Amino acid sequence: MKHVADLFISVNMLVKLRGLPYTRKNSTMDRNIVELMASPKRDVGWLQDALQSAVKLELSTIPPYLCGYWALRDAAPVPAVDILNIAMQEMAHLGFACNMLCATGKQPAVLADYASITYPGGLPGGVEPKQDDELIPWDPAFRVQLGFPDFKAFALMCARIEYPENAVPKPREAFFAAETFTSIGEFYDAVRDAFVANDGQFHYDTANQRDEYLNIFKVANLDAAKKAIQLIQHQGEGGDKYPYNAEGKLSHFYTFGQLYYRQKYKFDPATQTGEWTGDQITIPDNLIYNMTPVPLGGYNNPPQEVLDFDQAFTGVLKSLESAWSGGGSAALDDAVGAMPDLTDKAITILKKKLPRPGTPGIYGPQFKIV
Repeated sequence: MKHVADLFISVNMLVKLRGLPYTRKNSTMDRNIVELMASPKRDVGWLQDALQSAVKLELSTIPPYLCGYWALRDAAPVPAVDILNIAMQEMAHLGFACNMLCATGKQPAVLADYASITYPGGLPGGVEPKQDDELIPWDPAFRVQLGFPDFKAFALMCARIEYPENAVPKPREAFFAAETFTSIGEFYDAVRDAFVANDGQFHYDTANQRDEYLNIFKVANLDAAKKAIQLIQHQGEGGDKYPYNAEGKLSHFYTFGQLYYRQKYKFDPATQTGEWTGDQITIPDNLIYNMTPVPLGGYNNPPQEVLDFDQAFTGVLKSLESAWSGGGSAALDDAVGAMPDLTDKAITILKKKLPRPGTPGIYGPQFKIV
């Protein structure tokens, strides 16, 4: 069994505006992205707040994606590798967000921001994907959760998270709902524009930035910041009405769409259209460890296996925060070194199929800070 040290080293790849005024807060937590997007003043302070929100946003996607990866890693090799690659890229995006924040002279608050993430709940900061039932079914009550009633529901949740700012239309004219919201892509557009507008207003500080894993590079100037943001956008949602982030590499949205429809995505360069009508993708349902969604606030009196996972996960977060706050390479190495043990603990929980008392379903990792 390959462990999640792979997540750091094995793959070479890595609003619609609401009328709310933006007021800077003293806390480093819960920067509301919708409020940030509504603010006309986008100075260095705004950029730092936005980048801290980006750290939280990227953090929020990693636990649900890992739940899906661990649930089928022994059952369906190709889909498992696809999700592994996406999880790795999300970790790289977290690293880039931390590097960009450090570049402005401010250290990332990893633990504090993770502690304020709610599962099940919306994406941090009020980010909501655009709605288009022509591509994937939409749910106005959409929530990000840890676990899933079945793997199709997991793939659909992930595709909704990664919905593009400008998606590839189907061969027929795609319908777009009249009301849209701030997407992840639009948020990163604003971050890029703020880097451009504030170029020269701060010295790009590289002292606490990290570049040891996942092809992450240090953000030492404006060009590096723009390159990092473009990479985050293209890997997550593809280019402008274009499904690939590299030669033959589908972005996250179109990959999760394949797992939802169980068919390969076909793109027609001539018409610049595409849809999931290719070869069938087989995921044996009887071999998936269906992880029942974790309840709001986590489990009451969970078994020791779940508590052991939480202890290991808390250690990883502490090491990640230290890595970008003076702990350097040694702290990041500690986080990497802890990942195989984290994986073993998660898969142990799922394989045991520990029943939850008083309610249908089994326990899974709840990613709770101890």
